[in-house]
Amino acid sequence: MELANQNLSAYLIIGSLAALVLGSLVYGIYTAFGAGAEDLTDQIEEHAKLHKLGIAHSHKGNGGAVAHRGGHAHSSRDTVHL
Repeated sequence: MELANQNLSAYLIIGSLAALVLGSLVYGIYTAFGAGAEDLTDQIEEHAKLHKLGIAHSHKGNGGAVAHRGGHAHSSRDTVHL
């Protein structure tokens, strides 16, 4: 009888973890594509727009966006070439 109880507890733990993972997956898909998805913004696209305007980064330490004169302040290793 003790062996049956051990198997049952193992199935309970595995089932609980599987339900947690599946629930998290479903919630993530719903958040990305469900009813509230129209309120989400693409952060990479927004950042790229700010780069085109020249106001993407502040290197003054206060966190505000400021325009840079004379081009982009990052080195070429930060650039992705496609």
